[in-house]
Amino acid sequence: MGEVRLSNPPLVLVGWMIAAMMVIGGGLTWGWSLWSVGILGFALLIGAYVMTAEAWSRTAETETMIQTSLLELQQLANSPGEHSSLPSSSESLGPELQQTVKRISKRLDYLEEERTKVSSIVQHLVEGVVAFDSQGHILFANESACRILGLAGQPLQGQSVWEIIRNQQLAALVEGARDLPLHERQFVEIDLYVPTRMTVEVYGLPFPLTNQKNGSVMVLHDVTQLRRLEQVRAEFIDNVSHELRTPLAAIIGYLETLIDESSLETPNNRKFVHVAHQHAERLNRLVDDLRSLSEIESGKVIVRSEAVDLKDVVDEVTEMFQSQAQKKHLHLMSHIDEEVRVWADRDRVVQILLNLVDNAMKYSFDGGSISLNVQRLNESLVLQVNDTGQGIPSTDLPRITERFYRVDRARSREEGGTGLGLSIVKHLVQLLGGQLRIQSVIGKGTSVEIELPSSSQEKMSATST
Repeated sequence: MGEVRLSNPPLVLVGWMIAAMMVIGGGLTWGWSLWSVGILGFALLIGAYVMTAEAWSRTAETETMIQTSLLELQQLANSPGEHSSLPSSSESLGPELQQTVKRISKRLDYLEEERTKVSSIVQHLVEGVVAFDSQGHILFANESACRILGLAGQPLQGQSVWEIIRNQQLAALVEGARDLPLHERQFVEIDLYVPTRMTVEVYGLPFPLTNQKNGSVMVLHDVTQLRRLEQVRAEFIDNVSHELRTPLAAIIGYLETLIDESSLETPNNRKFVHVAHQHAERLNRLVDDLRSLSEIESGKVIVRSEAVDLKDVVDEVTEMFQSQAQKKHLHLMSHIDEEVRVWADRDRVVQILLNLVDNAMKYSFDGGSISLNVQRLNESLVLQVNDTGQGIPSTDLPRITERFYRVDRARSREEGGTGLGLSIVKHLVQLLGGQLRIQSVIGKGTSVEIELPSSSQEKMSATST
């Protein structure tokens, strides 16, 4: 009863007043003096005040706390631009609290609807998506991820990457992605064998968590069918080019014999044979380029790296094109005066330069110039092939290294180009661990830069000894 009276000050006060009235009434009935009854009533009033003062103070504090909490709830519930005032009296707390609860309920319903939309979209993506917390445990995995990893129907939430799939590359990707800046990502292509053999592109990227730590997201893209088609294409090109080499060699041989035949002295006959020979040679070059590109893409090309003297390679290539340059009145120059070396495959460097200089010769005007230079760049060497030809439009530069892509198709066919030269160059440069950069200005010429790693001191000293 005492706990009830202390928590309800009005009830306590009424109880004391009833007790005082009963005592006063009893005293008067029993014949007490007025001053005795007055002193007793005053004492009862003081007792009532003392007993209820603490409860009244606690009630005021509770009202203040309710008003403060209500203000915080209103700030949470109100949308931007809405303003609500704190209720000024305890009587208005009930309606204001109900309105605030309604606004919070609506906001929570809206947030739940948005969360459901996002979850549904991610759940039905073709790509697999797996989210990890800062400890590497799974927070979310969509249906595609479960299918790719062969874990459909299994509970994944809370498990680590080692529990769902024992793959060192995936584990390293998940752990490394957490330490990346938010705008960066990691990439790896791996082969999985559960439930069937599958080639998967995996991207790892970080995402922030509320505890000031980063989690990570792993995105899996099944490229098995694409890689299979690429392999079929490479095998088809390799087989076709191999089958065409023998009949083409026979055709070219017979045409060369007919060109030297004295019985073809009539102008038209010799012209027809000469045109047929030109196109047979062009077809033979196309087959050779297709075979080379197919071998590079399929990984059949073996790179035998060594310390390659660039000056020696450049001098060899320029010597091969001197007679052709003289016919077009072109100035073919090498500005490499010192011995500079790169760590690369010499035959592949020669193949790169042959394609670049051949392109420069085809698209340079008579009387123009072609120069080859070398610049040092930190731990690399940059080989430049510059010409004063017709140039390449800026809109064509991003696609210039695609196979069979030509800026001027008519002139390319006239010059005997196959449309594969720069594509071969790009793949060879990547094979050597270098970078290809192309800059061009219409009417002024083109500059092609090949950045290759220079020989380290250890390799250089080992080679020299």
